[in-house]
Amino acid sequence: MDAESRKLLKSGLWDNNPALVQILGLCPLLAVSNTFINALGLGIATISY
Repeated sequence: MDAESRKLLKSGLWDNNPALVQILGLCPLLAVSNTFINALGLGIATISY
């Protein structure tokens, strides 16, 4: 796979994916964090995008 194809694939799966954005937006609403580690992972996942 050449560089242009990789860039296009990454863009479609990660950068311009409205379904991923909506799922990450629901994380804080639906999550129940019992431990600090779970809460930290959830926060990082939400902030990273």
